[in-house]
Amino acid sequence: MNFDEEVYEKLLANHELLCNIIRQNTSEPQMKVDLSRIGKMIHKKIPDTLKKNAPEDFYELYTDFKSEYEKFRDFILYDKLIGKNVVALGGGFSSGKSSFLNALMGKRVLPADIDPSTSVPTYIVNGDKHEVLGINVFDTKVTMQPRDIRKIAHGFGEVENDDDEKVTDAVTLGHVLENIFFSTPLHQYQQIAFLDTPGYSKPDSEKYSAKTDEQIARGQLNSSNYILWFIQADAGTITEEDIKFIKTLREDIPKLIIVNKADKKNLADLQAIIHKIKSDLDLKGIRYVDVFAFTSKLEQIDDVNLNAYIRADRENIHKQLLNWNQQVYESNFARNFKVLFARCKAFYEDKIEEESRQLNRLNTSITRLMAEDIDADILEPLQLMVHEAQKNVNELKAIYQTLKELQNEFFTEIKFIADQVGIAMPEPSEIDLLQDKVQDPLQLIESYKKKHGLRTDPNTVRMLQDLFADIEPQIQKYAGGSAYQQILQNIIRETCSIAPKDIHINDVFKTSDIYAELIQNA
Repeated sequence: MNFDEEVYEKLLANHELLCNIIRQNTSEPQMKVDLSRIGKMIHKKIPDTLKKNAPEDFYELYTDFKSEYEKFRDFILYDKLIGKNVVALGGGFSSGKSSFLNALMGKRVLPADIDPSTSVPTYIVNGDKHEVLGINVFDTKVTMQPRDIRKIAHGFGEVENDDDEKVTDAVTLGHVLENIFFSTPLHQYQQIAFLDTPGYSKPDSEKYSAKTDEQIARGQLNSSNYILWFIQADAGTITEEDIKFIKTLREDIPKLIIVNKADKKNLADLQAIIHKIKSDLDLKGIRYVDVFAFTSKLEQIDDVNLNAYIRADRENIHKQLLNWNQQVYESNFARNFKVLFARCKAFYEDKIEEESRQLNRLNTSITRLMAEDIDADILEPLQLMVHEAQKNVNELKAIYQTLKELQNEFFTEIKFIADQVGIAMPEPSEIDLLQDKVQDPLQLIESYKKKHGLRTDPNTVRMLQDLFADIEPQIQKYAGGSAYQQILQNIIRETCSIAPKDIHINDVFKTSDIYAELIQNA
C-alpha cells in the first residue's frame, strides 16, 4: 500500500511517540538514590511479618502505606514536587476534575471525558516553560510534549488517506504510564502541586479499572496535603457512595467541596443543592472547608443572577487556593508512614494483653483446683490450654518485637534516602514522638475508659440519645473553641432544663462516660 507524504509523516510521528512511551532504559539509572532496600521492606518484609496476625483493616493500612511510598518516590523522580503542597482532586469518575484544572489554567491542556482505564495520575506544577515527563511501567522517564497527554488518553494513531479510508486504528496508552508530571507557566500557584487522580469506582462498576480502584484512589488522596472533592450538580446532592468514601479519608486533610457543572441548574436549585450537601456532610460528621459552585462554561450562562453567584464562588475557590498556596510546606511523609506501624503495634499490644489475661485466668484456675486435690486427668486439658496460651503470647511478643525492629530499619533507610534528595524526615528515634495532627476525642476517651476499667451505663446512653435526638448538629458550624463550648453549654442546659447557676459545664465533663456520649451525640 502506498501512502502520500502527509500520511507517512503522521504514521512516523505516531511510531516515534509509541516507541518513546514504551521504551525501557537500562543504560542509565533513573533514580538519584537506591530504593531497592526500602522496596524490599515494603513489598516483602512488612507483609511477611504481619501476614499471620494482622488488624482487620491491615489491607487498607497497607494500601495507604504503599501509596505514601509511591508519592515519596514521585518526589524523588520529579524533584520539582519537593517543597510543594499537594492538592489532590478527588471524586467519582467524570466529575469534572480535569476540566476544572483546564479552566484554572485558561487552556485545555488535560484530557477530559476519557475512559477510566486510559487515565493517568497527573501532577501539575508551576514552571517557566511547558515540560511534560512521564514514568512508564518500566520506571523509565519519558519526555513528551503537552499535546501528547491528550493523545495518550484519548487515543492516537488513527490515520486516514486521501480516500478517507482508515489506514490505522487509534491506540490508547494510558495503561503503559504510571504518572505524568506537567510543568507549565499557566499554573499560577507556585507552591501548589495539583494531583489529578483518575477518580474512584468499585469493582462492580462498569467504569472500574485497576487505576480507579477505590483503595488506590483513597491512598492517593490520603497522601496529599489538601483535597478538592468534586460533585456533579446533576446528582442533586452528594451521593451515599461519596460520603462513605470520604469518611475513609484522613480527617486531618482539609477538604473543599466543589459542585461542578453548576451551569446546568438554575440559581434556586443550585443553592438548594449546596445547602443539602452541607446538611448531609454535617449530619454524617464530615469536616470540610466549604462547598462552592463551579463551571468551566461561565461565559455561556445568560442568567445574570446565576452567573454572578457562580462567579463569586469561583473567586472563593481562588482565594482558598491562594491561602493553601501561602501555607508553609510541612512534610507529612513520616507521619503518614507511621500510621501502619502505630496501628499494628497497638493491635499486638491489645492481643498480648488479651492472651495474657487468658493465661492468668487459666493459671489461677489450675492453682485453685490443685489446692482442692483435683485428679490430674481433669487438670491435663487446662494445662494444655495454658501451654497453648503461653505459646500464643510468645509468638505475639516475637512479632511485636520484629515489628519494632522493622519500624526502626524502615525509618533509618527512609531518612538516609530523604537526606540525599532534600526531603525533610525526622530521626528514627523521634518517630514514636510524632503525634497525629488531629486525634479523635472518642478514641482518646475509649482508650482512657479501657485503661481504667470504666464502662458506659447503657441507661445513660439511652437517656442522652432521647434528650438530644432532635438537636441539630453544631460541630461543623462552630468548630471547637470557647464559642462552641458556650453553645454546647446552652444546648445542654436548655434541653435538660438546668439553670445556669445550678451546674457548670465542667462538672458534666468530669464524668468521662457522659462526656463521651455528649460528643458522640453532638
